[in-house]
Amino acid sequence: MTEELHEEVLDSLAELDKLCTVFDGASQEDVAYAKVFWSSLSLQPPIESRLVSADIRQRLRAAKTPHSTNASAKQASWSKRDDEIQQDVYLKQKQEERQKYMEMAKKREQIIALLKKQRDERIKKEMISYQNKTRKCNQVDKRLAPSSVDEDQKEVQKLQ
Repeated sequence: MTEELHEEVLDSLAELDKLCTVFDGASQEDVAYAKVFWSSLSLQPPIESRLVSADIRQRLRAAKTPHSTNASAKQASWSKRDDEIQQDVYLKQKQEERQKYMEMAKKREQIIALLKKQRDERIKKEMISYQNKTRKCNQVDKRLAPSSVDEDQKEVQKLQ
């Protein structure tokens, strides 16, 4: 049985030799250089496809042997700790979210106050300009009014 396997391996190696490039008439040194060259050109698989990577820790710690009485007590204490930790994290997230909304509300109030202040200033300026406009209009009306009244009186006197 081992002889048959040995013969099959030799046959497969002979077939591989036929497929490989043979350097006939080349020195052993040239053949060695060519082998090094062709082996350097073989592409390495990307890191993602490798099963093991040197820079990634892939092994977990070995599990400790559980003690029957202490293991259940430790497991219960761990579950309580996990629950407490999760609850603390949840409360912190809620607090941060609340703080964020409070800051947004403060900014909104500041913007509204600024807009109200600008509106009040604009209204004051409009009132000042409105007062000046009414004075000018009244002055124009007064100028026109006496002359028209005089003319009307003269025309009425002519009619009589």
